[in-house]
Amino acid sequence: MDKLSVERLMSTDLLTIDPTAPAAEAAQRMLDTGTNSILVVDADGRLSGLITATDFVSLVRRNDPEDETSVAAFMTRDVVTVGPDDTVEELAEPTAHGYTHLPVTTDDGTVVGMVSTTDLTAYVSERR
Repeated sequence: MDKLSVERLMSTDLLTIDPTAPAAEAAQRMLDTGTNSILVVDADGRLSGLITATDFVSLVRRNDPEDETSVAAFMTRDVVTVGPDDTVEELAEPTAHGYTHLPVTTDDGTVVGMVSTTDLTAYVSERR
């Protein structure tokens, strides 16, 4: 049996934001789309960081949510990523360590998708 690649499972309708954008803009876009994460990318589409709903809890706890804090000030910088040709089995380790959103990037860091634990759960339930 062929192993399922990340590329077949990942989402490609991505929510992205520039690192210099205000945190309030990121929060509003996540709320508007019902998304729990937003990819922080540079002008060339390369991954700079990731913001999740958990990051916003920390931001609000430390700051006034209406301040001008930039996305770059609180995003996760050392983001665990996967490649489009990685297999679903290779996602087991990062998800076992609590990662719920894994950006899918090419070798040069360009974001091409996102795979989440929700995607994995849907895949597993479809196979039953």
